[in-house]
Amino acid sequence: MSVTELRPTGRTRPAPKSATKEAAEAEALRAKTETAKAAADIANQLKAAKAAAEIAAGEAKAQEIRTEAADRQREAARLRAETQATREKAERSAAQWRTYARTIAVICVVVSLPLQLMAFWSPHTPFLLAAPLVLEGLAWALLKGAEAAIDDHRPSWHYRALAGAVALFAATVNYLHGAAEFGLGTGLGGAFCSLAGPLVWDLHEHGRIRKRDGRISRRARRAEAKQKAAEAAEERAAAEREAEEHAAVEQLRSVQWPQVWERAVALAAAVGELHPSEPTWKRAWDDTQGAQLGDTAESIAARVAAKAAVKDAAIDRTNHVEKVEKPQVESQLTRPAKTPAAKRPDGRRNNGGTPPVRRTGDTIGYSPVARRAMSLAARTRRDHTPAG
Repeated sequence: MSVTELRPTGRTRPAPKSATKEAAEAEALRAKTETAKAAADIANQLKAAKAAAEIAAGEAKAQEIRTEAADRQREAARLRAETQATREKAERSAAQWRTYARTIAVICVVVSLPLQLMAFWSPHTPFLLAAPLVLEGLAWALLKGAEAAIDDHRPSWHYRALAGAVALFAATVNYLHGAAEFGLGTGLGGAFCSLAGPLVWDLHEHGRIRKRDGRISRRARRAEAKQKAAEAAEERAAAEREAEEHAAVEQLRSVQWPQVWERAVALAAAVGELHPSEPTWKRAWDDTQGAQLGDTAESIAARVAAKAAVKDAAIDRTNHVEKVEKPQVESQLTRPAKTPAAKRPDGRRNNGGTPPVRRTGDTIGYSPVARRAMSLAARTRRDHTPAG
């Protein structure tokens, strides 16, 4: 028995590796692991940096939005404060004006009433001392009626007019009596006080009326009227330009297309138009030219000729191979075994123009399907034809 026969059968154990090779493989594996770890660390750092940048951008955007919101809130608060301050100032001014007007009215009564009492005093008619009280009371009662009418949104001009008439009568009495008894200055002062008190209070009520009705100042009315006049002038200028352009278009149409223009004028008269409108012009063009607006028989022919010329110019003269389009009827013909006569070279180029001799088989026969279809059509026509 040989050594080969004595070798045990089955799986053999691989030869053990050397220590140097195992150390090298371990070192390579360690280096690969470290490289992968470093790459993973770098990737994580990049992701973290990208995420940090996105977070920072988001925070910056959020901060910007918060800043804008805070600015809007501050601006709104400032506007509210200004509006409130303006309203309070207006209310304070109105209250002060009312107080000053009432004070002036009281002072004027204190000055003018004694003069009127002295003017109406008489030992024989002591009851006339009530006349000045009636005059002053009537004037202020009428002004109070005007105030009530203003608050109730009723006309107040007649109350104010009667109060002014009473104040004028009292002023006349004070002037005549004061000038005669105490001099011209006293008469003028008494007359002025008789008129000043009711007039100042009437001015106060006049301001309340304007505020109630929402009337604007005279300057604002003048500015508004000026703006309206400018807008009206601009509208008139635009209308005039449009009319001039329309007239120029009509003149151009009547000169360039007199036949179409005559038809358009006739159609406009038929439909009740002073000037032919665009739909009327389009209909007149269609009636006279029979084409779309802007097209005529000459322009269509010129366009077709131009397209044909362009197509002819686009043919490559150096390419002698001509592409012949197949007629639709060829789909009904059978496919010839040989080259058909239609595609054979024309012999007339070399024989002086004599047509070639026709032979049997030159004409391609119809396919069976086409023959059946034609037979069926002929039979149908014959069946439907009435007998003679």
